[in-house]
Amino acid sequence: MVLKEQQGLGNWEIATAKKLVSEYRQRHKILQHEEFDDLMQECLAHWIVVRRRIPPEPDPQPAVAYMARVLRNKLTDLVREMTATKRAGDPGAFSLESPIDGTDDGLTLGEVLANEQATPDSGIDSRHARIDLMRASALLTPAQQRLCLLLAKEGLSIKEAAERLRIPRGTLYEEIKRIRRIFEQQGLGNYLKD
Repeated sequence: MVLKEQQGLGNWEIATAKKLVSEYRQRHKILQHEEFDDLMQECLAHWIVVRRRIPPEPDPQPAVAYMARVLRNKLTDLVREMTATKRAGDPGAFSLESPIDGTDDGLTLGEVLANEQATPDSGIDSRHARIDLMRASALLTPAQQRLCLLLAKEGLSIKEAAERLRIPRGTLYEEIKRIRRIFEQQGLGNYLKD
């Protein structure tokens, strides 16, 4: 089991990696969400990089033990990274305290929800619809959000919105198509007017 330069992976290296990946997947639930083959590939790729730095004929230290230590460290790092990413939360999520329209003093999602809950006849469907719409609008650029406000809240026509934004109507129609695509991707196509 001596490492030799310029050779592919040996059977013992693959077997060692399989054993360790299996053990770590059983011990750490977060690794169970990853494909076994992907973890194997990541570990073996890391091992190849480390192996290149080892002198061709290592000391009597068994190569299997050294490889196992390297892969355990790699798998432990992966678990830590995935746990940290999981704790960081959903990057698409937004705060209840952030303004919906992007202005400093605008209406927040928390205020909207409080107003919805205060209305006795408001159903849960309208609350969820409003949250879905706000989540989709958070994916829009500031210019697209402004366009939505002009068309929906202020009730401007396409011509009036184009004049106010000082952009050609053709460009405005293209932006509306992009906005529609974003809403449809979020499953909100039924909220769009034809």
